[in-house]
Amino acid sequence: MMDAPRQQSKSEHIWAQFSAEEFDAKQWVNNALRTRTDKEPDTSVDAQASTLILKLQLLIQEVNNSLEEFSNQMVQNMPKVTREISMVKQEAALLSEQMQLVKEDITRVEANTAQSMQRLVDLDKVKMRMQLSAKALQEVDNWSTLSSDVDEVFASQDVSVITAKLVGMKQSLRVLHDVADFEDRKQFLEALKDRLEALVAPKLIAAINSHSSAEAKLYVSVFNDMDRSTQLRSYYSQCHKNNIMRLWSDHCGRVSPTGLSQSLSTAYDELLSKWHAEYAWCKQVFTSPLRVLVGVFTEAMTSLDPPPARCLSTAVDTSTEPIDTLISMRQSSLRFIKGLEGTVSGLQGTELELLYPLMLSIHKPYSHTMLRYPFLQQQLLTNKLQKIKIPFQGLYDTVSGLQDSVPKVFTVGNEAVDHCVQLTGGWGLAGLQDVLESYFGSYFTKIASVLSELRKLCGLDGCVDKVSLDDVKDLPDSHEEWVEFQLAFQLIQCCGEMMVHCNRLRDHVIGSLVSCSANLHNPLTPNDPFGSHDYLCNNSPAERNKLMELLSRTENSSTEPLVLKTTDQHICSLNNEAHKFAFDIIFIGLKTKLDDVPSMDAWECYTPPQSPSRAILEDLPLFSLSPLPYITEIGDYLLTLPQQLEPFMSHDHPALSAALKTGKMPVLDHTTVVAEEADDDHPSSLWLAAIAKGTMDTYSANILRIRSITQHASRQIATDIAYLCNVLAALGQSASATLSQMEVLFKAEEEEFYEYEEDESISKDLYVKLKKIRIWDDD
Repeated sequence: MMDAPRQQSKSEHIWAQFSAEEFDAKQWVNNALRTRTDKEPDTSVDAQASTLILKLQLLIQEVNNSLEEFSNQMVQNMPKVTREISMVKQEAALLSEQMQLVKEDITRVEANTAQSMQRLVDLDKVKMRMQLSAKALQEVDNWSTLSSDVDEVFASQDVSVITAKLVGMKQSLRVLHDVADFEDRKQFLEALKDRLEALVAPKLIAAINSHSSAEAKLYVSVFNDMDRSTQLRSYYSQCHKNNIMRLWSDHCGRVSPTGLSQSLSTAYDELLSKWHAEYAWCKQVFTSPLRVLVGVFTEAMTSLDPPPARCLSTAVDTSTEPIDTLISMRQSSLRFIKGLEGTVSGLQGTELELLYPLMLSIHKPYSHTMLRYPFLQQQLLTNKLQKIKIPFQGLYDTVSGLQDSVPKVFTVGNEAVDHCVQLTGGWGLAGLQDVLESYFGSYFTKIASVLSELRKLCGLDGCVDKVSLDDVKDLPDSHEEWVEFQLAFQLIQCCGEMMVHCNRLRDHVIGSLVSCSANLHNPLTPNDPFGSHDYLCNNSPAERNKLMELLSRTENSSTEPLVLKTTDQHICSLNNEAHKFAFDIIFIGLKTKLDDVPSMDAWECYTPPQSPSRAILEDLPLFSLSPLPYITEIGDYLLTLPQQLEPFMSHDHPALSAALKTGKMPVLDHTTVVAEEADDDHPSSLWLAAIAKGTMDTYSANILRIRSITQHASRQIATDIAYLCNVLAALGQSASATLSQMEVLFKAEEEEFYEYEEDESISKDLYVKLKKIRIWDDD
């Protein structure tokens, strides 16, 4: 007996599994076999599968039996169900007939009683008219009764009784608006209200001044009952407007211009305290406390003496730090506004709109001064720039001074961005960008002037075209003589630091713009009285449009914000000048040596045919000639360059690396630069390529300036050129086409030389020039 319920429960569980919507036959079989394997590990899978199939067949037979039994029951019950449905139809038909009879009865009753109902309606109208007439006669009598003893009521000086009397007369007058003497009655009632106001006003003022809420509530109720809420607010305004104006005058009207900032802060703090106190009291007394209090403060703020705008202008004009002074005063007003916002944080809708005039009266005095902000900031930056001195006391001190000036100059720029946000809430960032561009433009002009003086100091002015041998040094051959070269690279590093600082300043400007975007998108409006003050909207729409465009480009990730682009161009130009300065420092010694080539006596030394030395020279093979000292000195110098460049090419100097990658190398064209950029050691290769190209171009040009070259001299020049090409190859640089062709032409004997005239691999122009200067021994 115990197994039957358990077997039934197990069958129900299996039935539930097969009935599931997400039933998976494969998964069910696997689970069933796995379960039986765990319980009977010794039984084979085939035996378990056979047992499982047998159980499923039994279960199927059980289901079939159940379905057959259920079908038989349904067949047996169908006659009974059919009879019950037929009975329901008969009852529904009977109910429908009865409802139709009721409808006919109602229609008949309405037809028989329509005339009687109309008579009753007419009688009701007559009754209502009679009641209204009776009420009107009663009010006429009431007016007469109330007006007859009004003098006695006023003589009692009882405000409550007088108010009740006047309220009754007011209600009676509403009914008598069609009588002939309505206007006279109305004027009479207004005169009585004036008498009551004259009686209550002194007491109301005393209650307001003493903050007696109980008495004030009584008198406020009197004024409301008399429909004189406007006069009520006027009395309250008279009491506190003068107090507010006196408070302002005490703090801001009798202080020196230098103390205005602190006095203004104190005045706003006391005004906020007064607002808190009055708002708490007004909520106990008035039905619309915010409207009353805002009216008083708005009227007072627009009538202050001295006006806030004049205080601001005076304080800024007399301050040694006008921006700091203006920010301090602006922050005082913003704290005042923030305090006001805290007291009304729960309000919304039309109640918040009441605050708009007050917020406008607080912001408006700052509009004119903040429109002057770009000019004031420009003056401040100019003064600070003048204090940043760059000493010109030799190359080392000047470069050190330049390096020290960079962080100072950009720190001033970052401070200007912070000042702009604190003062204008971001509305002045577009104008500030123009100020910063002008400020950095002046700084870079000063640096360009210093760089020009450095070129003169180093004898580079006019290099590479015109340079005196007396003004330049020979090729450096000691550590001390490479100092100028190292300082020149420090100047390039200084340009890289400018790039890094400029990028940080740009990020600062963009970050400030993004942080202020909420303010810029939600300016002060009647619906949002605590929005930021958009002083540009009516006063400088062009600058506002520029700011909105800048904000749009900043928020749009697909466009690049145009921030400090002119400054970038100045830095790029200065970086190129620094590269040229460093290149000229390196190249001036080479230039000097190579410029001596045309005037060397070795090229014009002529040996007669009968001279014994002539035969000796002719018999000497080309490889027996040695390069002359001038070219070996140049080669030694070039081979030293990688060692001198190496300290500056490491990645430990990100600023220098940035400057070297973006700087334009002299004498190199775009094709050469692109080819060198594929090199992992790009800056070093680029510098070696520039120096090599400058050397080869200068050497080639000076060779062509030689007036005449003997046959032996041409062999010597070929030897010198080959030596230079070998040195360049050791540096990873290829010889120029011109120099390679010169080597070929100088090596050639007379007959071979003339054969090159038709050789397409030889430049025709170069061939003609060398043909003019070469002297053959039989000439």
